[in-house]
Amino acid sequence: MSLFAKAKPAAPKAEQLPLETPPYYEVWGTLESANRALWVGLWFAVTVALLEFLVMRVALRRPPVVIRVDDAGQAQVVADPSRQPPVSEAEIKNFLTLFEKFFTELNCYTYDADLKVAYSMMTSEFQSKASDLFRRGGLLETLKGNQAKTALTITEIHILKDTPQVLDCRVKGYREIDSYKTDGAKSEVVFEDDVILKKVPRSAATPYGVLVQDWSESVFKK
Repeated sequence: MSLFAKAKPAAPKAEQLPLETPPYYEVWGTLESANRALWVGLWFAVTVALLEFLVMRVALRRPPVVIRVDDAGQAQVVADPSRQPPVSEAEIKNFLTLFEKFFTELNCYTYDADLKVAYSMMTSEFQSKASDLFRRGGLLETLKGNQAKTALTITEIHILKDTPQVLDCRVKGYREIDSYKTDGAKSEVVFEDDVILKKVPRSAATPYGVLVQDWSESVFKK
């Protein structure tokens, strides 16, 4: 053995070993996790929206709930909506009472909303006729100018004729016309209205199964 033999190099310490290069920098790991979470949330939201859309379509295709009111005023839900129940006398009288109220019991402050309801109770043909009637008579301008209000009292409702297509009815009563002005004139009108109702399929827009096809009025006192 030589005194001058070369010494074996010392083994490197564990902490001095070179580290392996990672496959990606850790700073991008957070972004990838966030992107995955966003995609999961997006797909979940789209799935929920599609389910809501399908449920809404099914609900819209459901037939409306039909409630029949008999002559005694008792309400009964019709089990099979495809079967159109006949229009009862109580329904006709209730329909005519509401129509006369919204169409003739005019008030200078509420006439616009009232007439919208009345027009929804008419056929499209009579809507045009009613508009011409108001325009020719200048009734709305007079109503606003006099700040008028009307109180309607219906005394009689009769069904004169009932056919598979229409109902011929007569409504009698009187209207008391007053004014919000302190010096406004008062008057009373006794009337007799002839109303033709057209039978239509019941729906959400036509729950009574009838619409006003024609209306005319005879005045006996003014």
